Amino acid sequence: MERMKVLICDDDPLFAERIEKAAAPFFAAKGIKADIRICTSAAEAEAVPELEQYQLAFLDVDLDGASGIALGRSLKQKNPAVMLVYISAYLEFAPQGYTVSAFRYILKDSLRQTLPVCLNDVYNELFTRHKALVVEVSRETVRVPYDDIYSLESEGRRVQVFGETPRSPLCVYYGKLSDLPGEMFSSGFLRVGRSAVVNLRHVRKILGYKVQMTNGVELSVSRALYGEIRSTYLEWRGRFGNE
Repeated sequence: MERMKVLICDDDPLFAERIEKAAAPFFAAKGIKADIRICTSAAEAEAVPELEQYQLAFLDVDLDGASGIALGRSLKQKNPAVMLVYISAYLEFAPQGYTVSAFRYILKDSLRQTLPVCLNDVYNELFTRHKALVVEVSRETVRVPYDDIYSLESEGRRVQVFGETPRSPLCVYYGKLSDLPGEMFSSGFLRVGRSAVVNLRHVRKILGYKVQMTNGVELSVSRALYGEIRSTYLEWRGRFGNE
C-alpha cells in the first residue's frame, strides 16, 4: 500500500479530528495509507520531525498566537511541492492563502460539503495526473514518475529502472516485469522482450529487431513478437506521437 504524510494544524483539536476522520478513510479507500499528524499550534507543527516529507497540509489561517499563512510559507520553503489547504471561518482571509500558492481554501461552516471535493482533487493531483511507479527500495517506498522512465530491464530477480541518462538506473528493486501494474501498459509502456519494457514516449523507432530510444540506447526486440510489437508502436505513434 502506498503511503503519504498529512499535517493538520488547527488550534481546535476537535475540528482537526473531523478532518482526520474524513481524510484517513478517503485515502484508504484509494489504497493509500495516510500518516496523519495533528498539531494545535504553529510551533508544534514546526517541530515535527522530517517536515519536508509531508505532501499535504491542512492549516487554520488564524492560529492562536500565530499566522497559518506564515506556517504555510515555512512549509513551502522546506518542501516546495507540499499542497496547502487553508481552512478558516472567514472568507476574508482567502486572498492571503493564495500568496503562498494554496491549493484550496475552504470555509469551516461548509466543511461537510467542500472537504470531500477537496480530498478528491488532492488525490487526482498527487496520484492520478502525475502517475508513478511505486516500488520498495531498501525498505523505502520510491515513486518514479512514468514520464521519467525510459525503460525497465530485468536481470535475474532485479528490475533496473532507467531514465534519460544511459545505463545509469534511477533505481533498482527486486521484482518481475510481469508484476508491473497494468496501468503502465495502458499509459504507453510496451514489453519488447522477455527482459525489457519501454516507454513509447521515449522511443525513436523500432526497426531491425531493435528499439532505438531517444537517449541513444538500443534494446533487442523479441523476434517471435516483432511484427506485433512494431504494429503496436506504430499505432501508438499515430495516435499520440505528436503530443
